[in-house]
Amino acid sequence: KKNIRPQSTGNLGERLFLASVGAGIAASLLMMYFLLTNQFQYEYVSKYSSLDQPLIYLISALWAGQEGTFLFWAMLVGLMGLVFIRSKQHDDKIAMGVVNVFAAFLYLLMLVKSPFQINEQVPKDGAGMNPLLMNPWMAIHPPILFIGYAATIFPFGLVLSALARRSYESWNDRGFAWTLFATV
Repeated sequence: KKNIRPQSTGNLGERLFLASVGAGIAASLLMMYFLLTNQFQYEYVSKYSSLDQPLIYLISALWAGQEGTFLFWAMLVGLMGLVFIRSKQHDDKIAMGVVNVFAAFLYLLMLVKSPFQINEQVPKDGAGMNPLLMNPWMAIHPPILFIGYAATIFPFGLVLSALARRSYESWNDRGFAWTLFATV
């Protein structure tokens, strides 16, 4: 008698993470499209962009508010997670679980405070970005800062994994590059 078992289709957690990365990238691109095309029916777009806002600040509007920042941060964690998956740390299920929990937390925050909230009345023009944020450094500083924030979750996950396995030195080699990248 043959033992018929379904073949494994891969790690469910990894597939769900990849789906969340795809959703995060799609949501970020969609919000960028809404910002660039002045879709003021969305509350976030009407709060942080306007018809006369220069292109650099329309792009910067993605991270000008808390909701957009969470979306941008989640997308960065997802993109870095793809690098993590392709690296030799991929087999560390605990570290990847920490990354998944953190990404899920960011998405949960966006359920509470969504950047895709619809306005009851559509304004003809948006309020525009806070004048204090209309500085060329606004286009550079937050993305660099959030790349560093997103990168810190990976050495943190590796440290928690090492602690859970009581292999206190094992994370040094594997987490050094991530720690260096996040610090720089």
